[in-house]
Amino acid sequence: MVASWKRSLRARNRSDNTVRIYSTAADGLRDFLLEEYEPADQDAKSAPEELDEIHREHIEAYLMTTTHRTSASNANIHYRALKTMFNWLVEEEELDRHPMRSMKPPSKPDVEVPVIPDAHLKKLFQTVKGKGYAERRDAAMLMVFADTGVRLSECTDRKVGDLDLDLNVLRVLGKGSKWRTVPFGRTTAQALDRYLRAAAKHKGKPLTDDMWLWWGADRRHVYHRFTIWGVGQMLKKRCKEAGIPPYHPHQFRHTFAHHWKLDGGNDDDLMRITGWTSPAMVARYGKSAGAERARKAHQRHSPLDRLM
Repeated sequence: MVASWKRSLRARNRSDNTVRIYSTAADGLRDFLLEEYEPADQDAKSAPEELDEIHREHIEAYLMTTTHRTSASNANIHYRALKTMFNWLVEEEELDRHPMRSMKPPSKPDVEVPVIPDAHLKKLFQTVKGKGYAERRDAAMLMVFADTGVRLSECTDRKVGDLDLDLNVLRVLGKGSKWRTVPFGRTTAQALDRYLRAAAKHKGKPLTDDMWLWWGADRRHVYHRFTIWGVGQMLKKRCKEAGIPPYHPHQFRHTFAHHWKLDGGNDDDLMRITGWTSPAMVARYGKSAGAERARKAHQRHSPLDRLM
């Protein structure tokens, strides 16, 4: 059933990242029920032997284990993925009842994700000043993250034809398989133009619209696309070279939202650029460095300073 669920996701054109997240949760629950689950006491449910024997109690035990091993936030992600999977199983008439119907999502701490300071961004970009292929690629990719706030998969899973350097926009596939165009500035456009020229030389042939946008730097992997895992390793390496903490690609998204709001950017425009459909997401990401924005706003609007 897990294999069928994955095929269904791909058939519905879910993004590679969505399939990966949902698959991780489904595989995790399967392995837990088959290999690890033990009743907590004599009144607890025994391990299920058939699909329709999976009970809310089993899933709660899995989510509790996931919380202890990783985090409450990760358990919350698994909860949402599994609920979607069981919805599909009921729709496919593989199950008569939804074992998670009355379940509530695990609570997760309201963690304020730290934004990347300007000083650290400058140090990071100093590491990609060179003219080699890897420097051109990493500079372009880091600028796309910093200048657009796109998600990791939205940036990585792109084709050359998704990029328009005349209009300065990148076409990305966001959550819910929704396409949108994301604008970027002149500095990023120049870095992308330099990268495309370097990529054509690196591959030894002109780039075409149906090619992947990002490619490995090692000559042995010249025909291998640059994956999400590779981007994470690249950023970790560049942060180490810059002498700054190891940042995660998603922190660029929080940093972008912070600077947008700090400069007085419109929330509707921010939602359109980032692909958010709910103002709650603006509030969530806007919490990052919110105290700094409040201090700067007070400097501009201090009642006493204006009075005196």
